[in-house]
Amino acid sequence: DRERQNFLHFFYFFISHEQSAMAYHIAKKQPLHIVGIRIPLTCDMEENLRIVPDFWKNTLQENQFSEICKLSNQEPNGILGISVYESPKEIYYYIGVATNVSAPADMYEYEIPAATWVIFENDGCFKEDVQSVFRRFYMEWLPFSGYKYAELPDIEVYPICSGQPVHGHSEVWIAIKEEDRKDASFKVTR
Repeated sequence: DRERQNFLHFFYFFISHEQSAMAYHIAKKQPLHIVGIRIPLTCDMEENLRIVPDFWKNTLQENQFSEICKLSNQEPNGILGISVYESPKEIYYYIGVATNVSAPADMYEYEIPAATWVIFENDGCFKEDVQSVFRRFYMEWLPFSGYKYAELPDIEVYPICSGQPVHGHSEVWIAIKEEDRKDASFKVTR
């Protein structure tokens, strides 16, 4: 049953890792209207790991960054990094905000449907901790959760501030859906 899975999942995280336990909660959210700027990504993850940090660095140095931040008026509150996979030839990374405002002429809009999200909270160095959350989500959390990946955009949430923060509080939102009962399996291994 779900309570047993959740308890064993928590127990697994708590005792099996030298790393700290991942703080998370699950929440159902209404559709998100995103406004911001974007760059195309490739199917080559190594290349994307180079492209995205450069995109952030350049964006943080431009006046457009403060214009994006001023549009933020919806949850999740903060500046967002959003990975969107539409097709193998249409993969984008957005820097934007959740808002009810239409996109200015020099920005893009994107609608994320209503979903159930697992929201991981981080306090620490942004780059390493966010990458660690994605790795641990796929390798540690998801297999024991009773959920499956919903194949919606992944969202990184950072505080809105001037300058280039390198650590503080951030969140990673990953859309999930319950496994089909007939497909769900639960195994405890030693």
